[in-house]
Amino acid sequence: MATGAGAAVSGPGTSSWSEMLPEIIGCVLRRLPAASDRAALRSVCSSWRAAARCYPPSSRPLPLILCPGFTFASPFAVGDAMASAGHRLPLLGTPLEMDAYWGKCVGSFEDWLVCTRLCRSTPPCSWMGADDCCFLVNPFSSEAIYLPRPCAAHSFGTIQISVPLCNGNGNDEVVCTIHAPEYAMALCKVVLSAPPEAGANFFAELKVGSSCIIAAISQKVGEYKLAFCRPGMLSWCICEGNCIKRYIDIEFFQGKLYLVNISNGDLFVFEFGAHDCFPVVSRAEHCLIEKLPLIDGSDRQNYNLVQSDGKLLLVVRYFTGSCNQFTGVRVFALDFNSDPWRWIEMKGLDGKSILISSSCSKSFPASEYDEIEDDHIYFLDYFCPSFFPKALDNYAYRSQVYSIRDGRINPFLIGKGPMRNKGFPMWFCPSQ
Repeated sequence: MATGAGAAVSGPGTSSWSEMLPEIIGCVLRRLPAASDRAALRSVCSSWRAAARCYPPSSRPLPLILCPGFTFASPFAVGDAMASAGHRLPLLGTPLEMDAYWGKCVGSFEDWLVCTRLCRSTPPCSWMGADDCCFLVNPFSSEAIYLPRPCAAHSFGTIQISVPLCNGNGNDEVVCTIHAPEYAMALCKVVLSAPPEAGANFFAELKVGSSCIIAAISQKVGEYKLAFCRPGMLSWCICEGNCIKRYIDIEFFQGKLYLVNISNGDLFVFEFGAHDCFPVVSRAEHCLIEKLPLIDGSDRQNYNLVQSDGKLLLVVRYFTGSCNQFTGVRVFALDFNSDPWRWIEMKGLDGKSILISSSCSKSFPASEYDEIEDDHIYFLDYFCPSFFPKALDNYAYRSQVYSIRDGRINPFLIGKGPMRNKGFPMWFCPSQ
């Protein structure tokens, strides 16, 4: 009897699991709607993983929730699998497998996760609480691409590039620093402009829309920074300015990076150029868009950016008093044809649903599936009322789902049992 994946069964006329015909594996894959099941099949052995690449799924799998400690939940699965968070994501020997407690995921793009590992230096080191390493990992193929260390010191000559902020207040500017002599960052959200394969060559010419630019938000001891890099670089380009000093949400759209202040809705757009192959801000603008009004019964708002079907959307949540008083949601699309630009409220999502989490927001073609409702917004972050689990709680996280059709807000419970690892859960929408 086989003792593990790929082990041969003894006796005449038997063969190992690894010798199964690729066509059979392809037939099985096509009948597995859940990404977790497909991942389990690919993790059996290298021959099954190779066969899976030759037989891509006929449809995109349902979204997953990647939980702290690199376990996952299948919130749209049916039956006993509903909201289960006890399964381990097969990372196939990637650098996180040996040290999952100290690692966290801060973003995703298609099949790639952006992961960091905490620096465990002892005080009074200035890097305490910063991230020691950062890399892209494809959990289904075991590919890993290392990015510059979020905490590093360099002996290279420091380069600073200043760009005035259009429509800013007086002398507002954005300053990009390359080869900073010392910096320490704790990354909380990372977005990519393109798949990493498109820009893996550090010496390739930087072309907007084709090369992979990586943008990261760092929050360490109340200090906020933006940072940019490309795969293969040795250091980050650190970006600072008044528009970054408070917490922002970011999203790439048509080669530009958009930033929104999550508390007051101020919108900024960065365009990129290159300096010695480093991505640097070549133009920065404060978009003078009319402020969105509060809705009745609310006194504060929270903003998130998400790209959906060729549109840049702004998802606005309204609260009263605190996050425990959730009063409403509105969705707006940015109208680039007006002068100045303006937000246009949407009454539907064109068959899509939106998935919002602290480090990753996605649009998903929900109308193609029976398991997930379209025109819904699924929130999974600490702005959800009573988000964190209490002692002896049966559920790990409480999130909310909002119907843009009828304006109803309902709880959406994720996981069973408390999560002890650091970090927050994150939406993950693999393509295979």
